[in-house]
Amino acid sequence: MNRLQAVLLALFLAPAAPALAQNQEEGLGLDLSGDPQKPQQEETEAAAEPPAEEPPLPSSVAEAPPAEPLTPAERDVTLDDRVKSVQRKVYLKKNRFELAPFVTLSVNDPYYTKLGTAVRGAYYLADTLAIAGRFSIMQVLPEDDVRIAKSTFQSRIFYSVPQWSAMGDVEWSPLYGKVAFLNDILHFDAYLLGGLGVVNTEAATDYKVGPLPAADLGIGMRFVARDFFAVNVALINTTYVDRPNFTSKGATQNLMTLNAGISIFFPLKSTGRDAE
Repeated sequence: MNRLQAVLLALFLAPAAPALAQNQEEGLGLDLSGDPQKPQQEETEAAAEPPAEEPPLPSSVAEAPPAEPLTPAERDVTLDDRVKSVQRKVYLKKNRFELAPFVTLSVNDPYYTKLGTAVRGAYYLADTLAIAGRFSIMQVLPEDDVRIAKSTFQSRIFYSVPQWSAMGDVEWSPLYGKVAFLNDILHFDAYLLGGLGVVNTEAATDYKVGPLPAADLGIGMRFVARDFFAVNVALINTTYVDRPNFTSKGATQNLMTLNAGISIFFPLKSTGRDAE
C-alpha cells in the first residue's frame, strides 16, 4: 500500500509542477514589465513642466533709450538749419515799378575815365519782362597815360567827351536762383537789356549837331535783400558815332560802363503770390 500510495502521489504532483513554475515565471514577468514604463512617465512629466525662460538680448540689440527733449535754444538751432529744397521767390515783379539810382564808371578807356551817375525806371509787364528808361550824366577825367603820351611820344589823342545820355531799353530776366553766401541763402535775379536812345557829346554841342543816335546792350544782376529792395549791378555798352574835336572824320565809340546801385520796387509788397 505504501508503494501504491507513493506512485499515486507522484502522478498527482507531476502535472502541478510545470504550472507552478509557469506561475512563478509570470510573476517575475509582471515585476519586470514595470521597468519599460518609467521613460514614458518621465517624458510625460517633462512635457508638463513649463519651458525655461529665454536669456535676455545683448545690449547691442536692446532698444535704445528714448531721446531727451530738446531745449528751446537747441530747437531754434535745429529749425534754422533746415533749408527747404524749393523756396519761393523773395519778390514778384509783375505790374510793379522799379526805381534804380546808379553810380557809373567806364572800364574800356585807358586814357580817359568817364565817371557819373544814372537813374533808371522800369515797369514790369511780366515777372521776366520790363520796359525801362535810363538817364545818365558823366564827366571825363584824364589818366596819367595821357600826360605820358603827349610829353614823351608827342602823341595826339582824339577822344569823345560824352556829357549825358537818355536810353530806352527792354529788359528780359530769364534767370532767378539762389547761392550760399556767408552761411545764408542769397537770391539773385539776372537779366539782359537792349535798346535805343541818344548821347550828347562835347563835339556834338560845338558843331551844333544835337544828340547822337545810340544803342544799348548789357547784362545785369540783382541780389535780392527784401520784397521791395535789391542791390543792382550791370555792365552796359553804349555805342554811338561821334566826330571828336579837331578831326574831320567820325568814329564809332563804345562807352562800356559798370553800373552799381540799388533797386526799389513799388508797391513795396509783392502781389499775386497765389499764382506763383
